[in-house]
Amino acid sequence: MRISFLQFLFLFFLGLLFFADLPQLVDKTKQKIKTYIKRGTKK
Repeated sequence: MRISFLQFLFLFFLGLLFFADLPQLVDKTKQKIKTYIKRGTKK
């Protein structure tokens, strides 16, 4: 399967966007986990 240059560029930019958003996603999930743990300890 041969990938054309345009397809490669498209995948490359998709990867860049994904990895640029990754730290924010990790922070959001960490905050959700922290709030979930806090709620669990209050009970």
